[in-house]
Amino acid sequence: MERWRYLAYEGMTWSRTRARPKNLDTVENFTAAYRRSATELARVRAFSPDRQLADYIENSVATAHFAVYRRKRPSIKSVVLGAIFVWPAKVREYWRYHLLSVAVTMIAATIAYTSVWYAPETYYLFVDRGLASGRDPDTSAEALRQGLGGQDTQLHEEIGFSAFLFQNNTRVAFMCFAFGIALGLPTLYLLIVNGLMLGAFTALFVRKGLAVEYFAWILPHGIPEFGAILLCGGAGLAMGHRLLNPGELSRKHAMRKAGMDASIIAMGCVPLLALAGLIEGIFRQSKVGVEVRYALFLIVTIAIGAWLIAVRRQPQAA
Repeated sequence: MERWRYLAYEGMTWSRTRARPKNLDTVENFTAAYRRSATELARVRAFSPDRQLADYIENSVATAHFAVYRRKRPSIKSVVLGAIFVWPAKVREYWRYHLLSVAVTMIAATIAYTSVWYAPETYYLFVDRGLASGRDPDTSAEALRQGLGGQDTQLHEEIGFSAFLFQNNTRVAFMCFAFGIALGLPTLYLLIVNGLMLGAFTALFVRKGLAVEYFAWILPHGIPEFGAILLCGGAGLAMGHRLLNPGELSRKHAMRKAGMDASIIAMGCVPLLALAGLIEGIFRQSKVGVEVRYALFLIVTIAIGAWLIAVRRQPQAA
């Protein structure tokens, strides 16, 4: 009993992230106890009527097994290199699904844009009144223009707003990714809803003659924000497709690969969402000119595009 208790305690101790044995004697004693307990477990399971004792030994052996055969924790360097090189490679690998995500969103946006352009009363069919924040077809062009300009806010208010936006955008993006397990249908629904809202919102400002100000207002944060949502949507669609059509692999292995790849894509979108939250919460509220806003849009677009397209080589360490 003492050996099994020792095995369970040491196994839990060594299973910690940075736990290491202090000397060779400790390693030898632990591995010897592990081998003896594994043999004893087989005998107890076969011949002993005491099921509680068998379960206790099994738990001790399982804990020790995890400690002995645990995988090496990735270093910070390997994580950084993986984020730099592996993420864009996975995005390119699933480019067809990302293109489908963009197409679904743009078709929905075009439908809503056309509807609001010719029939402004349909605006609230696509935009929730709570999200509109007073921006509707009855609002004057001057009032809309003021909402696109800088706001007098305190730094702590801007930081809090950025955190809120990051949390909300992350929730939407990860819902697009996670719902892919349901054949991708909820993912399609979320992409359509986002597209309808975007199209209706855009038509509202363009009809008022505020196209230049509106795009200067939305594009700097919209590129990383909608980009992340579209990429997560593509990852969700890939999972849904692999569930329906696993191809040459078994459905289990196809879903495992698609799930791991989609998870990498979704996690790689977190920095994009954080960037969008900072721009939307702080920069968008500032009183900088239209030229600066378009300059930031170009910088962000070129940087993200270069990351996705130009980064090709993957070091062995990644």
